[in-house]
Amino acid sequence: MFVVTMTPRSAEPSEHDVASFHQNLEEQLGVDLPGSRATDASWYRQVFSSSQHVVEAALYAMRLATWNVGIGIGAVTEHDDSALTGSGVKAADLAVSLAAKQGQLVPLRVEAAKPPRGVEQTQLGKHAQSVLQLLGHVVTRRSAAEWAVLDRLVPGVRGQQRRVANELGMTVQAVSQAIKRSLYNTEHEVRAAVSLLLDQADAAVNIQSNSGL
Repeated sequence: MFVVTMTPRSAEPSEHDVASFHQNLEEQLGVDLPGSRATDASWYRQVFSSSQHVVEAALYAMRLATWNVGIGIGAVTEHDDSALTGSGVKAADLAVSLAAKQGQLVPLRVEAAKPPRGVEQTQLGKHAQSVLQLLGHVVTRRSAAEWAVLDRLVPGVRGQQRRVANELGMTVQAVSQAIKRSLYNTEHEVRAAVSLLLDQADAAVNIQSNSGL
């Protein structure tokens, strides 16, 4: 299981700001989500079973440049009062505290709740973190004009550039250049690799937890 905990990077957002972020995130993911599970009204916390949703949520937060993002991998228990506990929650809180340290170029960290034994397995979460940070850096460098193009694209669908050019009053060549400059296609190819690393880290943590190690 994955826990994503976010804290504000500067001034504390109001509850309305958090609610607005939640609504926009639902639109980005195309799914219904429960409200923020954080006990602090200025924080945002969500639990995901899908690594693809984790990657999408993290990159959307990086695009906004207003959140520190911590991704925790581990167990989660929901109580009757909707409170969340478990190793995944603790890992996410540790991750976001590390992400929030001053001087971070990309304020995003990934922590496994109970790192599996063995160098290779232990590094899975760190590998995912490194690639996500690189993607986050790419996302934050895009211009408003590039986002105007990218927001109108559907990943993996061919023949969209002319439609987007017509909608924005641009040439097809200008749309094509915006896509290339933004590394849009590369980003979506790399997302699959990050998702795989997160799934492998989750599986490794579950194996160790179930074996009692």
